[in-house]
Amino acid sequence: MITAIHIRTPIWNATIQRMQEHGWKTTYRYDNFDAGIDFDLLILKKEGDEIIFGWDNWFEGEIRCTEAQLAVIEDMMRYKFETGEPNTLTAAVIKQYRSKYS
Repeated sequence: MITAIHIRTPIWNATIQRMQEHGWKTTYRYDNFDAGIDFDLLILKKEGDEIIFGWDNWFEGEIRCTEAQLAVIEDMMRYKFETGEPNTLTAAVIKQYRSKYS
């Protein structure tokens, strides 16, 4: 798995919208009182594949997926994402929210 980091909010939102237009379904969406204000997380699935989108107001958007999936997303968005160590989509955060939708 790889994580795209420091994604500006408009690009992060547009990527989610584009993925949904291409048949990806939301299987989990963070819904606490601060959703979209301080923190956001959603999981999209299609044909057994999963992509995790995380966002917070300090580091903006992140996308966690396979390298192949990221290449497809970059091609679809015509945008080259920066990759690196996640600030929002850490293993602990993913584990916490995975337990809520599994």
